[in-house]
Amino acid sequence: MVVVALFVVSGGVTAWLRISDLQERVDSLEAQTLAAETARQDAILLAEDLATYDYRDLGGNFRHVAARATDRFADQLRVLTEELGPELQQTRAVATATARSAGVVRADQEKAVVMVFVDQTVTNSKAPEPRVERSRMELTLVSEGGVWRLDQAGEL
Repeated sequence: MVVVALFVVSGGVTAWLRISDLQERVDSLEAQTLAAETARQDAILLAEDLATYDYRDLGGNFRHVAARATDRFADQLRVLTEELGPELQQTRAVATATARSAGVVRADQEKAVVMVFVDQTVTNSKAPEPRVERSRMELTLVSEGGVWRLDQAGEL
């Protein structure tokens, strides 16, 4: 009888440990899935802000991006704005971007890489008729204090 009781207790402990381990895995996967979706949504907004500009206020959308970027990327954006700004002003360039779709390439709770497909409607003095340019952007976001920050951006 004692052997049976020990067997039942042992089985119960083993089952409890397995259930506990499975629950930890489920919780981790749920947190990772939530992090990936939050990063995807933030990447959409950041891609639209990156690809939207108006020569009359070049800092407008770029300020939004810089406020939601790592210090490193904010510095890169500032340099890029200084380099491209005069040409965009000279040609009176205006662009409005709309994200068409986005998908997470890879993500965990600290870093996410998101591919965003963007349609950018562009006009300037050289091409006053609006034209749509389609592009793919790969954005790398890092989590800082629970907030996704843009760390890298590239057009593919």
